[in-house]
Amino acid sequence: MNNESKLQKNRRALSQQASNPPKVRLRPSTGSSIPNESRLKSAPPPNSIRHYRRRAGLTLAHLGRLLGVSGETIRRLEERDTWLDAERAAAIAKALGVPKEVLGFSNAPDAYAWAAKAVPVIGSVIVDDLVKYRKTERRVVGGSHLPSDSVALDITRGKLRGWMLFYREGFREPMSEEVLKRQGLAPKFIVTLNDGTTWWRTIRPASEQHLFHLDAPFMQSVNHVEIAWVSEIVALQVPLFDLPAGISEKK
Repeated sequence: MNNESKLQKNRRALSQQASNPPKVRLRPSTGSSIPNESRLKSAPPPNSIRHYRRRAGLTLAHLGRLLGVSGETIRRLEERDTWLDAERAAAIAKALGVPKEVLGFSNAPDAYAWAAKAVPVIGSVIVDDLVKYRKTERRVVGGSHLPSDSVALDITRGKLRGWMLFYREGFREPMSEEVLKRQGLAPKFIVTLNDGTTWWRTIRPASEQHLFHLDAPFMQSVNHVEIAWVSEIVALQVPLFDLPAGISEKK
């Protein structure tokens, strides 16, 4: 059994590709031909190319050879002397083995519309589908379709262990008949009770007015509870990448 790490395998594969650049080549940039000089009046948004290039163990020149361009072209993209559109990002992403969306990522207000969003991980779904909040610096890739106030919970138990649950932290709504209709038979809401606990369970009305039961398969129900608010789950997915920190500087 080859015990070589995945990173080492990726580096070796990239080295083997260096003499045979991929068929999809990077479109040449239109920046100034003078080193360290930019023709742009204002800088494009930041990007994450440098982070993932270094993570892959590649120099500017090496990545340039894989893409059929010079290392100077890659430098201009990293230094934001050239716009990074989705087509260019796709070619670079193929060479680095990452989704193109992460290459356009930044915290800047004017970040690329097609790029991944940074979704903070604010806690976990633990035993009995109870939500435990905790302070963390971790951020994961979220699709460009996710609302800007989305947050993530790490699922640590059950069949979906290792997945992420995304919901809107800034959109809380009171319990209502409309919520029950939207829920159907699946646990589509994060539910916070008046006692301060939060759960990921299916909501079922109790016989008493304004009281509810929280159900989950093969678990004991949480009965006769008062719900403070709910927030609808917007996505469930396996986290593909954690995002780098600090990519937000303006030139």
